[in-house]
Amino acid sequence: MSTNSTSAAFPNTDLSLAVTAGVYHDIQHFLFREALLLDHRRFDEWIALLSNDVVFRMPARFAREIGMEFPADVDCFHDDRRAIAARIKRLQERTDPQAEQHLGIQTRRFIANVIVCPCDRDEYNVLSYVLLSVCRSGEAQNTVFSAERYDRLRRSSRSFKIVRREIVVDQRNAKVDIDMYL
Repeated sequence: MSTNSTSAAFPNTDLSLAVTAGVYHDIQHFLFREALLLDHRRFDEWIALLSNDVVFRMPARFAREIGMEFPADVDCFHDDRRAIAARIKRLQERTDPQAEQHLGIQTRRFIANVIVCPCDRDEYNVLSYVLLSVCRSGEAQNTVFSAERYDRLRRSSRSFKIVRREIVVDQRNAKVDIDMYL
């Protein structure tokens, strides 16, 4: 399966359907603000952007060079709000051994190629490209990851809530960590 899985992420969606410039701007601003919250590790504010029925999914990827495709039911992550909050809590408390590696790490998320499609009343399917740069303390070179993200956003009273997120990482066999997941 290629990264162009819009048919799976956006079922029955005509990608040519337009939204108003105001809605597009509001959604783009939401995505940029979300990136800032994550890059500055403001996780309590970030969790408030999640709907109560949120689902995050990151499908597993296998090496195409040896002729393998990833089965649709194999995921690196498939979490609901409670599981996401538990991951964040472990990271914040630094009790998780992997969380220790996040000390001295700076991330930058660059969001681009945003396409917004209306789907249900007050809900939008959003396709975006993400470039994630990770700089670890003491390392001279950044690690860069790219991905497509498929989001379902629901308008809330003040902004939007993330209802669903599917992250499809471009790198094959990349070591997936929490920064790529968020």
